[in-house]
Amino acid sequence: RTVSMVATADLLLVIGTSGIVYPAAGLATLHHGLSIEINPEASGVSAVCTHAVPMRAAEATPAIVDAILEARR
Repeated sequence: RTVSMVATADLLLVIGTSGIVYPAAGLATLHHGLSIEINPEASGVSAVCTHAVPMRAAEATPAIVDAILEARR
């Protein structure tokens, strides 16, 4: 069920992960839409994400969530 949800999601947020612990790390490679990684350092999934935001989650996530909610109005 998780694989199906990730693969068909409109947006995938990958927040604060090393991207090397499986099976969770493999989920980002299944997503083919817009994906945003929020992480101060490059991770094991940085290369498969559409965008990488090199910031701490607490700093970047609120602004990204606000932008998403605003776009949906």
